[in-house]
Amino acid sequence: MRIPVILFLLACLSACNSSPTTTESAEATPEQAETPESAPPSDVPETKPTSAPVASSEQRLAGYYIGDFEAAKLDESQNYSYSNRINISIERMGDGQISGRSIVAGNDRPFSGTYTAKENGTFEVEAKEPGDDKYDGVFSFQILPKGEKIVGTWKANNGSLAVSEREYVLEKRTFSYDPNNDLPEDVSWAQLYNGEHPEEFLEEAESLSEDVLKFNPSKVALKKEDVENMFRGDLEIMRNSIYARHGYSFKNRKMRYIFDHYVEWYIPVSVDIRNELTALEKQNIELIKRYEEHAEKYYDYFGR
Repeated sequence: MRIPVILFLLACLSACNSSPTTTESAEATPEQAETPESAPPSDVPETKPTSAPVASSEQRLAGYYIGDFEAAKLDESQNYSYSNRINISIERMGDGQISGRSIVAGNDRPFSGTYTAKENGTFEVEAKEPGDDKYDGVFSFQILPKGEKIVGTWKANNGSLAVSEREYVLEKRTFSYDPNNDLPEDVSWAQLYNGEHPEEFLEEAESLSEDVLKFNPSKVALKKEDVENMFRGDLEIMRNSIYARHGYSFKNRKMRYIFDHYVEWYIPVSVDIRNELTALEKQNIELIKRYEEHAEKYYDYFGR
């Protein structure tokens, strides 16, 4: 009787081993079952989006556009500034809408508006500042092909300003803080703007000396003996060069005149850079200030 039982068990075991396994092999893991979004099923024709690439292409025009903001209509009876360095910062651009900020002469103002694309590849923009500041106005400009340049005008809401209309040709540039940016040699012996004769050549005026180039206070720890015998203008420009490296937009006309006209690397990007200053720079600022107030002014005579 034992042999038939053993044979029966062997037959059952053989039948189990030969049973189909289709159910187990057909169940995929969750990772296998999920189709990546970048790989559509082969039986569905791949379609290319129509609007997204256009918006993305226009958004690439965003960035800093830097150059001279020059007077086109002015009242010479008032104390005016003929030219300031401006930063038209385009932040968002798509679906016919544009927004950004204008940074110039110590003012940082938002703007928003519309644009239209032309057949020649240019974009024509009309944008307004909010209108709650006396220096607000309307920008009308073109972004030229490849987004490398802006050409346009600005008209003040307040027509009684010393300069009520300005024009500009701006180039796209990038900004990054660089402590190695030194003042150019042209700064030495430059006249300091006195607030009374805008951009006018004076025979005798407060001026800078070659000492203004002696130290880079963003790199070198200054000592008392370094600054105690320097002229006031040299100390003032040296101290403000720290702020300029961080992209500070100067409200002070004397500082604007020097950094707008002589310093190529200077790009105004902010009206508050206090949190950007390094420990070394803060230390040097405090030292310079202690001597700046009581330092003598340097006057030079410019023959004609």
